Amino acid sequence: MPADTVHLSPSNTATTGRGMSRAASAFLLFAFFWIVAAAAFSGFAGKWGLRDGDPRFGVAAMLENAAHKPFVYRQLVPDLARRLDAAASERLKERVAKRFRPDEVFAKSQPGDTPGERFRYAIVYYLSFLSLLGSLFVLRRILLHFNVSPLAAILAPTAFALSFPYLQTVGGYFYDTVELLFASLAFLLALRGRLLVLAALVLVATLNKETFFFVLPALYPLLRQRFTRRMAWCAVGLLVALAGLMNVALKFAYLDAVGGALEFHLMTNIEAYFSGNPYFRVETTYGLVGPSRAFVGTLVLLGIVLWRAWPLAPRLVRRHLAICAIVNLPLFLAFCATGELRNLSTTFTGLVLLVAFLIDREASLRTGLRAPVPETQASPVLKETRQA
Repeated sequence: MPADTVHLSPSNTATTGRGMSRAASAFLLFAFFWIVAAAAFSGFAGKWGLRDGDPRFGVAAMLENAAHKPFVYRQLVPDLARRLDAAASERLKERVAKRFRPDEVFAKSQPGDTPGERFRYAIVYYLSFLSLLGSLFVLRRILLHFNVSPLAAILAPTAFALSFPYLQTVGGYFYDTVELLFASLAFLLALRGRLLVLAALVLVATLNKETFFFVLPALYPLLRQRFTRRMAWCAVGLLVALAGLMNVALKFAYLDAVGGALEFHLMTNIEAYFSGNPYFRVETTYGLVGPSRAFVGTLVLLGIVLWRAWPLAPRLVRRHLAICAIVNLPLFLAFCATGELRNLSTTFTGLVLLVAFLIDREASLRTGLRAPVPETQASPVLKETRQA
């Protein structure tokens, strides 16, 4: 046998084959999620752009620190764009400006005239898209933790992502997808008991949107699976305190900005919801006339998912969603524009879980196969084994 010949045993060949198969599967999953995220993000960009040209919350105003309160507090992505712009060469900016032409596709896009303006716009644009893409992978990992079938773990995030532009009714912003990524990451980190990483995430997520601390109380049932009751409550309290401190720092940093820290809509919303006006409104999404605000069809759809999937969900998920509702619904009624469904964001991770449980149930009914049993009270050791 020549000296440079490598002999592969059957076991080595099998191992290599499995490795290549896993790599191929990962690539296919990435390609599929990329297409899904691109389609969903295009639905958002075509509908809202980056709120270009609006002096209160448009992307140019955000990048120039000139937006009104409370929008000006949401500086994570604009600050990254400014820092990358300062570090990038003029040649790179010119190349990006030449190739990046969203205004040729979306009528509402106004990326600017100079290479610097287009470069900053591109950073915001792609960070928003990549956040949506990343959230699909995080949501899939969460679903697999709950013993959802591999197919449902792909289909449920896909269905939610494609529905997301419909939830961005009345308004939609580039930081919505970043918020979705951080909320799902917080859910996953709480499930795994990674408190230090979760604390760091809270600081960054609050810089993206100052209301992130409303996500944190609903993490208690997840942390309770890993820690004692006292430890779980202390962890939630510490996380809320960290988010609150970041919030105070943001308020002081933009104390002189135009506008108010909150917009109060309680009486307007009560009148609107009792009048029935928000239930039959329409707007254009994906280039087609579709539901707007609290459209009756949207509410029926969400009601059916909740009705059918709630009994299938483990107690952990039900408690999480119950806390989300207790925290989010009063805030939604008091401070959000009428029917602005994107502001129910604390419930979105739980909603994806319900959709996945429902997919598995429907598949089992149609095929006669037993649906996977969602993981509920498995020990931390067993959870770590499954994750490995």
